[in-house]
Amino acid sequence: MTPRVLVAGIGYRNLRDYSVGPLMVDRLEGHPFGGDAEVSVEDLSFGPIAVVQRLEDDPPERRFDLGIFVAGYPRAPLREPGALSAYRWDAVLPGDEEIQRAVTEAVTGVIALDNTITVCGHFRVLPRTVVVVEIEPLIHDFGDPFSAPVEVAFEEARALIVGLAERPATANTLPVRALGGWLPVGAGER
Repeated sequence: MTPRVLVAGIGYRNLRDYSVGPLMVDRLEGHPFGGDAEVSVEDLSFGPIAVVQRLEDDPPERRFDLGIFVAGYPRAPLREPGALSAYRWDAVLPGDEEIQRAVTEAVTGVIALDNTITVCGHFRVLPRTVVVVEIEPLIHDFGDPFSAPVEVAFEEARALIVGLAERPATANTLPVRALGGWLPVGAGER
C-alpha cells in the first residue's frame, strides 16, 4: 500500500519569519513529488479544533502515515535566529492541565505549532509518525520578506521536507524528541 504523507504548514500569513509554515505550503503546492508516497500539502493555519475535524474527515483507510508539520516557531534563547531543526515527535502528551489550556486556546483561535500538535494528539487524529520541522524566527512584524537567516533556513527546510515526503521511511533516521525538544539539523543526528 502506498504511504500517505501530509505536509502541513502552520502559522500566520504576513508576519515575516513567523509565516514559514503557510509560505512553505505555497512553495510546495503543485510540487512534482517523486518517490514512493502519495503527498498532500495543506495549510493547517486555522484553529486546532478545526484541524482535528479536518483530519477526522479522512476515512480510516485514507489516514496519513506520516505528518510533516512545519512552522517558524520561537524557542529562543535556546537557539539562534534561522536555526533549522527537525525531529520525530515522541507522541507524549502533557498533563491534563496543559491539555485543557491547549484546548481552551484552540477554541479561542490560537494558531501555534505546539498547540495544534497537542490538541490533535489528544484527540488521536495525528498520523502514526509526526515530524516537526521548525525554523527559529528573528522578525515578528507585519510584512512579507523573511529575515536573511530565515530565508537561508527556509530553502534548507524545503529540501529536507521534499526528501522526507518522497521517501517517508527516511523519517525514521530523525531523532525522537518531546515537542519543543529540537535538535539542529546537522548536529550529529538527522
